Amino acid sequence: MRTVVTTENVSPGERFDFWVDEISRLLFVPLDTAQTTADIFHGTATDGRVGALQLSSLSAGPLRVRRTASLAARYEEDFYKLSLQVSGTAVIEQDGMRSRLTPGDLALCDTSRPYSFTYESHFSTVLMLLPRSLIPLRPETLRAVTGKNMAADKGVGAVVAPFLQSLTEQSAHCAGPEVSRLADGAVSLVTALLCERLNRTTPVAPHLATTLRIRDYIERHLADPDLTPDAIARAHAISRRYLFKLFAEEETTVAGWIRTRRLERCARDLADPATRDQPVAAIAARWGLLDGRHFARVFKAAYGETPRDYRRRATVDPTSARAPMTSG
Repeated sequence: MRTVVTTENVSPGERFDFWVDEISRLLFVPLDTAQTTADIFHGTATDGRVGALQLSSLSAGPLRVRRTASLAARYEEDFYKLSLQVSGTAVIEQDGMRSRLTPGDLALCDTSRPYSFTYESHFSTVLMLLPRSLIPLRPETLRAVTGKNMAADKGVGAVVAPFLQSLTEQSAHCAGPEVSRLADGAVSLVTALLCERLNRTTPVAPHLATTLRIRDYIERHLADPDLTPDAIARAHAISRRYLFKLFAEEETTVAGWIRTRRLERCARDLADPATRDQPVAAIAARWGLLDGRHFARVFKAAYGETPRDYRRRATVDPTSARAPMTSG
């Protein structure tokens, strides 16, 4: 982590406006922010990144932040924001749900819809922004848990909370090929947490549980060039038709999901300095894409540049490696 925002050296009368401008830039999810007391404002923030995950640690005085409907509609890229309350208290609201957070509590909100956090006193919080596409659950399904307190005293929450805080603190020291694997692990943990909470709220529908098992199977077999809809259907004792229906409900296709996940793994390896000497074709083949020309075409369609250009740019500036333009 690195300190990127502090009001320490800003004149008292300008501190809050300075904070609002800098935090909006830091989080790249613009918010309507208001101070709730007349006290002199103090605030410090650090940030970090692990793969596609943005991590922030904020400590500040009482305030309210709102993601209004107009702000949510103005920006195309949507995220889930996972919040860990470290000290102080807060009230989170989304979709008519209102929950109070105390130290150790987790909460999730969807930045594509209005939400607010009201911090009632001086507070510290850790935030993780995840692209919505990384969570293999439909946004409509997650409405059952957004805006709700997820106490982290037991179950998956008791694992996620300390992991999130440690990951945030150590993000600056994470480099090399393990970064993407660490990000994958973080997404898996968050997904497990959300599935646990969904089960507590409303038992997960059988078709959703099947979809999650299938996606996990795909993840474990991405390197197999014979990973096909027929093979997946057989492994789960379901028909091709039912398999296609499950993915249609997720607004994607089986082949599209496999292709997207393979391309993401290839992009990860292309940006990894440890694989710099490996041919592009070898990296593609490692993830089940044996036709080099076909791989180059679909990679460029997804990322807007050839695999070689992507590798070249990522080598010069590792932070520039971007997500695919389409999800397949």
